[in-house]
Amino acid sequence: MMFMISEVHPFNDGDGRISRIMMTAELVKAEQTHIIVPTVFREDYILALRKLTRQKDPSTYINVMVKLQKFSDNLYGSNFIELKEYLRACNAYEEPTQAKLEIIDRVI
Repeated sequence: MMFMISEVHPFNDGDGRISRIMMTAELVKAEQTHIIVPTVFREDYILALRKLTRQKDPSTYINVMVKLQKFSDNLYGSNFIELKEYLRACNAYEEPTQAKLEIIDRVI
């Protein structure tokens, strides 16, 4: 659903936001973890979408989405400071040219 909306561009504005909302709705329906795209990984995400569009090869896109879902699955808890530190440790706030996304498994 997410790829279809971003590919077809059915709206004048907000295709990316609407496509991610639709993806989240499908994940919620399937009782799966929502997918968050941190700043540090946005270029990988966009390049994977572009590759799927131009080369009709979904493998990179699927790998990126699996990685993002694994990262997002670790975003839980009620302590904002602890979660913010976790995001910092994963390089989530960094620019893609400055760092790589680190997935650190959390256990509470």
